[in-house]
Amino acid sequence: MKNKTGLWLRGVGVLLVAALLTPALAQPKKEGVGSPLGIPREKLITELNLSPDKAQEFLAVGGKYDQTRQEVIGRIKKNESELEKALQAPQPDEGKINQLVTALISDHDALFETFKAQRQEEMALLTPVQRGKFLLALKKWHEEMIQKEKKE
Repeated sequence: MKNKTGLWLRGVGVLLVAALLTPALAQPKKEGVGSPLGIPREKLITELNLSPDKAQEFLAVGGKYDQTRQEVIGRIKKNESELEKALQAPQPDEGKINQLVTALISDHDALFETFKAQRQEEMALLTPVQRGKFLLALKKWHEEMIQKEKKE
């Protein structure tokens, strides 16, 4: 029973994170080369001391996943809109709601998989020292985002 509760809580947590990330991901990029989450790739390239060839590969990986995520986010927005409409009906169609919920969960999973796959591809381009610096830079960025959210 305890394992099921923990699993359920983790699932809810994942969905909450997805719900919080989705609007941020859909926002347009600012000037310069950066990811939709605001991690400036050019800054990472400098911090990691990547060669010009590795920098191009690193940017290409990010661009590939940015495009994929935009497609997934588009589907998420469409399904969320349809779900809102379906739930507002006087007699909500449970079959339609189940279909939309399943599609949303699938798209949230796909969104998270893009982050995982991107990280794996980026890490494959790096030396062990660069990998360590990369992970610490992501940690630092995450902490900065949390502080920024607290201020707003």
